[in-house]
Amino acid sequence: MDGILPAMSSTPTDSVVATLLRLGVMGKSDWDGALQQVLEICCDLLTVERASYWSFRDDPAAIACELGYVHSKRLLERGMVVTEGSAPDYFELVRSVNVLAIRDVREDARMSALSGYFHTHAIRGLLDVPVFAQGRLAGILCHEAVGEPRDWTSHDTELALTLSQTLARLLEARARDHAEQSERRAAFLAQVASALADTLDPARAGEIVVRRGIPVLGDICSLIGYDGRRAWRIAAAHVEPAGQRILDELCARYGADIDGPGLGMQALRERQSLLLPVADEATLREAGLVDGHIELLTALRVRSVLSVLLRVRDEITGVLTFAVRSRHYDREDMRFAEAYAQQVGTLLENAKLYAQAQAAIGARDEFLSLAGHELRTPLTALQLAVELLRKALPPTTPTAQRAVDTIARQTTRLSRLTELIVLTARQCDGELPLRFTRLDLAELVRAVTRDFADLFARAGCDLRLHADDGVVIDGDETGLEVVVSNLLANAIKFGKGEPVEVSVRRHGGAVRLVVRDHGIGIPLERLESVFDRYQRAVSLTHFGGLGLGLHITAKIVDAHRGTIRADSRPGEGATFTVELPVAAPA
Repeated sequence: MDGILPAMSSTPTDSVVATLLRLGVMGKSDWDGALQQVLEICCDLLTVERASYWSFRDDPAAIACELGYVHSKRLLERGMVVTEGSAPDYFELVRSVNVLAIRDVREDARMSALSGYFHTHAIRGLLDVPVFAQGRLAGILCHEAVGEPRDWTSHDTELALTLSQTLARLLEARARDHAEQSERRAAFLAQVASALADTLDPARAGEIVVRRGIPVLGDICSLIGYDGRRAWRIAAAHVEPAGQRILDELCARYGADIDGPGLGMQALRERQSLLLPVADEATLREAGLVDGHIELLTALRVRSVLSVLLRVRDEITGVLTFAVRSRHYDREDMRFAEAYAQQVGTLLENAKLYAQAQAAIGARDEFLSLAGHELRTPLTALQLAVELLRKALPPTTPTAQRAVDTIARQTTRLSRLTELIVLTARQCDGELPLRFTRLDLAELVRAVTRDFADLFARAGCDLRLHADDGVVIDGDETGLEVVVSNLLANAIKFGKGEPVEVSVRRHGGAVRLVVRDHGIGIPLERLESVFDRYQRAVSLTHFGGLGLGLHITAKIVDAHRGTIRADSRPGEGATFTVELPVAAPA
């Protein structure tokens, strides 16, 4: 019979034992090698030309040729897919029988949907055995006789079942090995994430990424950043000091030109991960590398290279390139490298954003400090002008006199507020420049609310003030005016059109100032940080401000040895409560 090898001379039992022994020396992690060994033995024991293993897939239901072996040509095949929709009868058969033995596929109507495949490979006889692993149908072990029909014997069936059981054990070993490998890789990724979480310095984070990537993912690792237009090298590492020197030279001579050669640059241009299983001179030259570049890669003894992209919110932010010296990368290596890139990509982006935020805050602090200094001169001139105006006004103009008094108070308040803003921008930990005197807090609150009368009217807010008489404390008058002003301004801003309730009461050994509005309220998750520097309770889009008002208020209250807290529910307004110690007995 053409294409059929003669039977082995040993007994079937001896052959099976020999098979199991041959499989026993295979490492359980070498699935591809073990599968090829099984298929070769299938051809030997059952004297067939072709043997293949097809694994089941979902969505859509199909079988895919994981590996096929052609005995006479020593040829390996893989990749063909047969969907259940294209051959429903065949799928129904393999799911319902222990062994599917067909003498001649041309004469079996149930096989008509696969006639094209059978014709291409001259297949006549078919012996297919389902392979079960971990309690489910995992695949099909196929034996195909070519040229002539094949009368399958019970002995053939017994051998095929034995081989399928051997394959099932290999599949289960592979599943266990994959689970163990997944656990190791998950632990590795968690360790890298922990190391990156400890630093918010982008340069240091880049070094951690490449250093942790070796030797787990390769002997060499390079990290390149990308912003959509240009690329730049962040870090590169080699497992050996001598190799590091060569790698540094390579990086210095052949930078990160987005239009230049190299697998990493190609991956960025094509926006996809790339794998170069064999990085020999011919392949590197075909990839467009110049002689000097190839010489350095040869000196590094690179055998295989892969590049994977870093993505954040669907935007490409960089590329990681790995290289090994003693083996060849495969698709599983690429999947692991992609998982690593996904993990570190977000963490690197967080470090970069943190650095940018710190730089922006620094610039804002510098601006506030400079602005504060520049405001001092015109404010001093304004205070002098107000004093001159006050002296020049005749006593017969009380309305004008009240207006000048208001300007004077607000100018003094603005001057002190400027000092506080400058100190806050510098993040000074020292005491605020306050001047403590004995004062009546109730009278101070009444005076500030009078200054705010026009603002309340314009905002449509009805002010309801309840204050005890003679609420005496030791405090800085201008500083406390700033406190009350900030709380009232907040109430007007976020409670426009709604009443604002203010009370000043004695409460045990303290004085309690409460400002309550009925506006939009503060989200619960922001209540704890509402007094932090540059923190905002609402979006800047709808409400302006620097996020300093409540922070300055809290610092002034703290300087008075008092406390301040905020209570709120979204949509129900906000209540700010300030407690200050009463004045000590004279």
